[in-house]
Amino acid sequence: MPSANGSIVSHNGSKFVATFIIDEIQYVYSGNVNPNPGAFNVTKATLTYDSTADLTGTHSFTGQVGISKVTFNIRNGPVAGGPLPDNGHVDPASTVDGSGTWTTA
Repeated sequence: MPSANGSIVSHNGSKFVATFIIDEIQYVYSGNVNPNPGAFNVTKATLTYDSTADLTGTHSFTGQVGISKVTFNIRNGPVAGGPLPDNGHVDPASTVDGSGTWTTA
């Protein structure tokens, strides 16, 4: 499976933006997280996927936010996640779900 580096940021915990660069194209997966786990910032996120064709449209996800990592298992196959910085742990950890939409720039 190919992978790409990027970030996953949520300033308020309920909405997030995950950004990854693949072949000089910026892929952005943005959406809502339920329940609200609080703000988080993954600066060393990794996205694994089968094909860039999977990085289009709107898809639901399940995952985890906290204590020291974030993982989003997107329903059509891609997985986005990474470690939270030492000073940015989210405690307690939450099992989350939601939906996001892919765009490119």
